[in-house]
Amino acid sequence: MKGRSHAVWAAAVIGALAAGFAVGRYAAPHAHAHARHSMRVHFTLPDLAGKPRTLDHWPAKVYLVNFWAPWCPPCRAEIPLLIRTAQADKARGLVVVGIALDRKAKVARFVHAHHIPYPVLLGGERGLEMLARLGDMQGAIPFSLLVTPHGRILTGQLGAFTRGTLKAAVATAFKRR
Repeated sequence: MKGRSHAVWAAAVIGALAAGFAVGRYAAPHAHAHARHSMRVHFTLPDLAGKPRTLDHWPAKVYLVNFWAPWCPPCRAEIPLLIRTAQADKARGLVVVGIALDRKAKVARFVHAHHIPYPVLLGGERGLEMLARLGDMQGAIPFSLLVTPHGRILTGQLGAFTRGTLKAAVATAFKRR
């Protein structure tokens, strides 16, 4: 039964992401920006040690919440940029929080192998639900939001950041907070 549950979950994730990538190629990245900005980001998810965490566990002026998965090529390509940004903007009050959409063992191996210094939480099926609720109607990843400590969404990005788009998004978030 457990194997069947994993197979069903994996099929749902793969199907949602395949559809998301197909639709995402033709949809405007900010098509749901208004809906996103009226939402609040509040969640409790387990970290890699299994402890439930909320954003306020890590005090910040601005949070960059990044939905990703170890098997996602654009996500993997974006990780080094997120690491550099987390380190460079830490003194300004930026905290990057990754929400991984894969099994704990795979996520933990990836985090360890790539020396990810920022917090990574396990989204699981709840992470997929959060994507839609937060404006990513395609369910595509990577998907990132810049958020205030009160959960107000400042800006978002569907698809991987480039160095320029991330720098601009972080600057905008700090101005708008």
